[in-house]
Amino acid sequence: MNKRILRNLIIFIIITLASGWIGVFIDSFLIDQPQGNSLGMGLWLILPFLTALILRISCKDWKDCGIKPYFKGNAKWYASSLIIYPFVTIVCIGLAAAFGYAKMAEFEMHTFLSLAVFSTAGGLVKNIFEEFSWRGYLTPKIIELKINDWLVYIISGLVWALWHTPYYLVFLPDNYFESMTRIGFLLSACAIMICWTVMYVELYRLAKSVWPCVLMHAIEDAFPNVLVITGGFIYLTRIGDVWFNPITGIIATVLFLSIGLLLRAIRIKKSITETNSELLAKI
Repeated sequence: MNKRILRNLIIFIIITLASGWIGVFIDSFLIDQPQGNSLGMGLWLILPFLTALILRISCKDWKDCGIKPYFKGNAKWYASSLIIYPFVTIVCIGLAAAFGYAKMAEFEMHTFLSLAVFSTAGGLVKNIFEEFSWRGYLTPKIIELKINDWLVYIISGLVWALWHTPYYLVFLPDNYFESMTRIGFLLSACAIMICWTVMYVELYRLAKSVWPCVLMHAIEDAFPNVLVITGGFIYLTRIGDVWFNPITGIIATVLFLSIGLLLRAIRIKKSITETNSELLAKI
């Protein structure tokens, strides 16, 4: 095991998990900041990215950062990044409506599309910082440790989820937690993000680029989030929210995990095919 990689990973994880609490500490001295857009939240968002950047610069290590888009040959993975969240959302909301657990509010399509486009644009910027931290640094460095896939998913998923701890416990206002406590939301988020991580890790490994993950994360912020949470275009009952919420619901989580495992199977099959081709070329 490469001791330098392990050392840098530990540094990255410690600073990442501390970043939000440093932000909370800074915010405690500042008043009259816009809710959801404080200096502490900004620090929480960018500090993991800056840490990863400094570690790569100090080690002159850029080989697996995933910054190249590799459009050629990756069209299907970019297409996948665009359709996964809308597909799962349509399935979940369709099932919720069929069973009477969802109600659609009256709205004009251009209103929804305007909000979705605005959220996508903002999400693209935000998720550059997130995805180049989690998939651009954390994931490839864990993979370099030569541990099995399941530990890659669990470690990277937990770090990603636990990074959100101050967000859920402090930064978010109380109206987000009317049906669940903050601690309960954090615990469920840990399970959900580990399931999501399989999908993000495998998309990165297939494309060898972080950009499909940036795009997919932005679509998540724009489509299901705006439709059900921030925009309020669709209302779910309490039971409907547990089962059919397209972001946190049980059905959605199972679908995301299944998609991730499918991507893993495709990657393994592709790797075997490439290895066999190399062996045949040497004969």
